[in-house]
Amino acid sequence: MANRPSEIVILGEDSRHQQFARRFLRRMGYGHEIRLLADPVRGAGEQYVRQRYAVEVAAIRARSKKAATALVVLIDADTGTVDERARQLAQALASEGLRPRDQDENIAHFIPKRAIETWTLCLHRHAVDEETSYRKDSRVDDQAIKGAALRFFEWTRPNFTLPDDAIPSLLAAIPEALRIPAR
Repeated sequence: MANRPSEIVILGEDSRHQQFARRFLRRMGYGHEIRLLADPVRGAGEQYVRQRYAVEVAAIRARSKKAATALVVLIDADTGTVDERARQLAQALASEGLRPRDQDENIAHFIPKRAIETWTLCLHRHAVDEETSYRKDSRVDDQAIKGAALRFFEWTRPNFTLPDDAIPSLLAAIPEALRIPAR
């Protein structure tokens, strides 16, 4: 694993995704190193992330030659699967002639199935499934997102006992989170 990043770029679908990643990274000990990319046009977040992904990977690879850099990507699986979304990201690199993401690169993919709201509710121990849309659930607000990010940090700690009702896309995100070294 590379050195601790001096810059971490967050590429997310919208402000909720960015807030989740920022809160998680702050809990990891990062602060001024975090750089948020501008929010995409409303309603086009998933497309924005897919189109921007290769550009940002190329940029952090170039910067990493001088200083450790990381990229945290948040993109919902929506009605597809986490694997399908990950393949789309890999295809975005291939389309631009970039090599695939290496195992030791500080590039983390957080891919909630269906949406970040599903993760938020699950992390707050509400019963959820990955087929129902919780996008307009009134239990999800800024405070809930903040709490969910802090809980997700706990889930990534060594020896943490994961709850039996943890949803698969959250479990898949734990090794992704470990791609970013703690401060």
